[in-house]
Amino acid sequence: MSKPLVFAHRGASGSRFENTMKAFKKAYEQGADGIELDVQLSEDGVPFVIHDPELSRLAGIRMPIASMTSAELLKVRVGRKYCRLFTGGHRIPTLMEAVLFCQTYGMALNVELKETVAERPEHIAQIVDMVSSLEDVHISSFDYHSLEKVKEADPTMETAYLIRKKAVDWEQLDRYVSADGFHFSQKFLKEPYIDKLTAVGKRIRVYGVTGEEPIIANPPAFIDGWITDYPNRFH
Repeated sequence: MSKPLVFAHRGASGSRFENTMKAFKKAYEQGADGIELDVQLSEDGVPFVIHDPELSRLAGIRMPIASMTSAELLKVRVGRKYCRLFTGGHRIPTLMEAVLFCQTYGMALNVELKETVAERPEHIAQIVDMVSSLEDVHISSFDYHSLEKVKEADPTMETAYLIRKKAVDWEQLDRYVSADGFHFSQKFLKEPYIDKLTAVGKRIRVYGVTGEEPIIANPPAFIDGWITDYPNRFH
């Protein structure tokens, strides 16, 4: 039985500032199999690797990502004050930079489509085309309509639906035909959720794990991947 792949959540975000090239490089150094990252769109439709739809938390700037051009975003520096490992000065990477990184280091990639992408689904085909050169890649989202658009652009692109307790029909999970897999929080690793999720036969990856949970040492066969801030704890 193969072990679940380990995806570094926003890179090795437990030890480097999230969604930065330094976090991705650290994930590689810590033995991660893949990178999980978030994508938002600039005003001119360029996919950037950043979690929030605006810059307050990450850069101290009250500006929506979607109101800034790609040239403006490339000048922004993100980081966190008062912590040496997370201090500012990091550029916001473009999705293409992240794709090239994964190609260079032979890493898998999990691209999560965020709010600004869901609001402008006409850009999804561009994102699919951008990541399709990778050997191991899948696209995830909390927005199911975005996954439908991914499948319209490329029926062979693997997709994963990020599920919340009250946002899905737990009795008819098989109706989410545009999702090849489900990603969900470790808090759903219990009944009745496990039976419902495994019954549909889709790929399953679990996020929010720290590497210290007892289940990590002997994972059940239905888990295909872990998504964690601490990839070094899984080897």
